[in-house]
Amino acid sequence: MLDKVERLADSITAVYSFYTDITEEPLIAGQFLVYSGPTVLLLMDGKEIYRASQFIDLEELKYNINRYIELIAQ
Repeated sequence: MLDKVERLADSITAVYSFYTDITEEPLIAGQFLVYSGPTVLLLMDGKEIYRASQFIDLEELKYNINRYIELIAQ
């Protein structure tokens, strides 16, 4: 799943993405309330606007990214 999400994020230049292993970074996991993986969080201006865990629908993720890019452009 990581490869697919990274490819999606790399294809959208307006998106900055990063990966962390929650077992190695428990403070980050706690801050964002991530208790299972994989989890994808989409943040805008420091606020969570989309979250998906376990079974991540890449089309839904892409739709949400593009939707918020359009909001920024307005």
